[in-house]
Amino acid sequence: MKKLMIAPKNKNMILKTIDKVDAYLLGVENFSVNLPVSFSLKEIKEILPILKKENKEIFLSLNKNMFSSDLEPLEKCLEEIEPFSIDGICFYDVSIPSIWKRRHFKTPLVWSQEHFTTNYATSNYWLDAGVSFTQLSNEITKEEIAEIRKNTKMKFISQVFGYIPIFYSKRPLVKNYEKAFSLEAEKEIYYMEKEGKKYPLREQGTSFEGYEATILNAYLDIDTLEVDYLYLNSFLIEDDIFMEILRCYKEKDQASLEKLYPFSSGFLHTKTVYRVKDL
Repeated sequence: MKKLMIAPKNKNMILKTIDKVDAYLLGVENFSVNLPVSFSLKEIKEILPILKKENKEIFLSLNKNMFSSDLEPLEKCLEEIEPFSIDGICFYDVSIPSIWKRRHFKTPLVWSQEHFTTNYATSNYWLDAGVSFTQLSNEITKEEIAEIRKNTKMKFISQVFGYIPIFYSKRPLVKNYEKAFSLEAEKEIYYMEKEGKKYPLREQGTSFEGYEATILNAYLDIDTLEVDYLYLNSFLIEDDIFMEILRCYKEKDQASLEKLYPFSSGFLHTKTVYRVKDL
């Protein structure tokens, strides 16, 4: 049976959704991108007993591309996380499995390199290296997911609802722009308009994140999607609406869900095509 996983906005959302989900994906302060919020390790320590009491699975996302200066605090963070006995650590940067192997840590790892988690060969490479899960790319089809499933024993997480990240940069692009033109328009969320679509942009510290304009809502595919976890991201979704969406997914209330958001399967039925211009 597939499990429902969410990325919550705050502790209050966690408390309100305990009876509706099986797993939580939590960002970790200073080490996460493309999540609604990042929690401090102190906050995570307070949340863990609540979730464990309800037998919920807990995944922490350390999915930032690390600087050299991050490596020492990253290792300290992993060392603090190890006694938590959580269900998985999502990684983008290969420094994490390297530290994990050198320190003989036992917390399961999740290969979470977004645009690269697209095939079974690399999944099997990480499986052989001791990694337990793959968080699949949003840019592959259902048929490709089925092919990957057929050829590896890796467990899979796939996003089925929410804004899809399309790029990430370490450069503070917006702040640099505002500084260059002496602008004072600092916001939490910016929007870039192109061809009639509005793409959400967010800058956090030294990271700059961009998201697809259309919200993914792949509800119609969840029964036939060959994955282990169905992941819903609450980023930029109003709390009460997200709670209702979650209820619809949990109770399979298709009619109510359709009134809230149109169905959008992203790339599940459309192959990504890269066109090379004539030289």
